[in-house]
Amino acid sequence: MKKFLLVLLFVQFLFLCSSFAGVIRLSAALGTKELINHEVKLFTSFYGSDRVICNFSSSGRLAAQIEAGAPADIYISASKFWMNYLVKKGFIVPDSAKPFASTDLVLVVPLNSRISSITEAKRIAIGNRLAPVGRYAIETLKNLGIYKKLKGRFIYAPTVRQISVWVMTGNADAGIIYYSDYVKFKDRLKLLKVFPENLHEPITFWVGIVKGTKNSYSAKMFEQFILNTSDSVFRKFGFKKVAEDLK
Repeated sequence: MKKFLLVLLFVQFLFLCSSFAGVIRLSAALGTKELINHEVKLFTSFYGSDRVICNFSSSGRLAAQIEAGAPADIYISASKFWMNYLVKKGFIVPDSAKPFASTDLVLVVPLNSRISSITEAKRIAIGNRLAPVGRYAIETLKNLGIYKKLKGRFIYAPTVRQISVWVMTGNADAGIIYYSDYVKFKDRLKLLKVFPENLHEPITFWVGIVKGTKNSYSAKMFEQFILNTSDSVFRKFGFKKVAEDLK
């Protein structure tokens, strides 16, 4: 009987290992790159045999890729908008779509800049229509009552990372990005302002499992791994664990 139980446990162990033998294809918002790479490293180290292939871009561009049939098991969005878009289109398992982190919207300028207000900037980098950071920026500026005054100064970037690069290189006098992106480049950017949260909808990052994935078991395990990440890890990368009332 004891021998039988040992064999049974061994078979179960082999089954568990084989469940993680496939490749997880992850389409994630570029603003989460450092955090997700950290999570992937821990996940693969813990489970051993799993391999995760990451595709980083703007949330909207990734949503368009998934809609067009690009291979993906997990989608990570920088906004509820694009996650809901794919859920409504039938590309994401509805119950799997959950927020896991949040961050702030900030105004940054080049490190040596003497600008003290966004109204002094001649070239302002913001996200384009596919990048959620652009939607948050426009909403914020409209609520501040300065959108129309500044609209002609905007230069539109495809990703939040590109905004940071343009500001660091002086191709933009100012840029509106996530605090989590400022943290990555704080030695090359000056933080001018943290916009109050009541000026825009909550900036939440969402994770969901792509419907029809052939690797659903591993995808679910990776999603749970992200959802169970501690707040201290999120804060290391400029994020905060999402508030319960936003779930």
